Amino acid sequence: MRTEVRRQKSEVRSQKHVPECIYRGTEISMQYAVCSMQLLRTPYSLLLTVFYCCILLTILSGCIAITAEEDPIKKDMNSLRQDAAVQQQKLGSLEETIKKGVELQTKRLEAINESLQKDRANLNASIDRVRENIAFLNGKFGEVEAAIKNARDDAAALQEKVIDKKELDNKFGSIQNLLVALEKRLLLLEEKLTTLEQAQKASVSDEAQKEAQKEELLPKADELYNEALRLTKDKDYSNAIEKFAKFISLFPEHDLAQNAYYWLGEIYYAQKDYEKAVLEFNEVVKKYPNGKKVPASLLKQGMAFNELGNKKEARLLLERVRDKYPKTEEADKAKKMLRELK
Repeated sequence: MRTEVRRQKSEVRSQKHVPECIYRGTEISMQYAVCSMQLLRTPYSLLLTVFYCCILLTILSGCIAITAEEDPIKKDMNSLRQDAAVQQQKLGSLEETIKKGVELQTKRLEAINESLQKDRANLNASIDRVRENIAFLNGKFGEVEAAIKNARDDAAALQEKVIDKKELDNKFGSIQNLLVALEKRLLLLEEKLTTLEQAQKASVSDEAQKEAQKEELLPKADELYNEALRLTKDKDYSNAIEKFAKFISLFPEHDLAQNAYYWLGEIYYAQKDYEKAVLEFNEVVKKYPNGKKVPASLLKQGMAFNELGNKKEARLLLERVRDKYPKTEEADKAKKMLRELK
């Protein structure tokens, strides 16, 4: 019997999930059962057996009641269920909040996208209008350029006509001066003829001798020109002007006469007397329109006008040098000055 009780006790102990109170109650009940079986051999065995059974039932009922109400595992499970319900409720509220936030952000993004599309459409329309305006302005710019070119051509033609008219006026004045000189010479010849008739002593040979002596007194053209050029290089401008003026007076038809006018202009330009320089350079252009000094005279005339502050006249003269004498050194200088005038 005792061996059987020990075996049951060991089985109960091996079951770890059995509460301690049950284990203790079982152990006590087994001990009471052993005692009861021993007491059955006595006269009072029946009474004691009933008494022990009542006590065992009381202990077992108390143990079972305590286990049902104060089981810590069950309490933890209930607490976890309550926490899980609370967390589930919070999670549902958070999901609702997130859902509303996502919907609001989606609406905002849609509104922003719609606004961007409108702005893009307006920008494209503005770009198209700007392109149209640029095309229109390009057309107008072409028209203005054409008008400016025509105006320049007209101005150049007018300038040439003015120069031609001045040349004609100068030629006419020269012819008148020549007629006056011829009339004077005719009067002198008449006086000489009268003198010859009255004297009847002078001979043709004497008159030729006087003319030869007069020519011997005149300086040679080349010597006078070279002397004036030397004085110019030595910067003796006063004497140089006198020599060039004398050369022009004595030899107006000489090949170096246009050079003499040109160097007079250079001297006045060096002295910064730009107005006189313009006049002397203009004498070259006017009296020798096909001369080799014309391009240089026009260039220096334009430079003198520029120094005087007359940019418009300077530009016209420089453009004339560039267009009429394109392969000359003066044309290259004129192009450079035109770029600087811009």
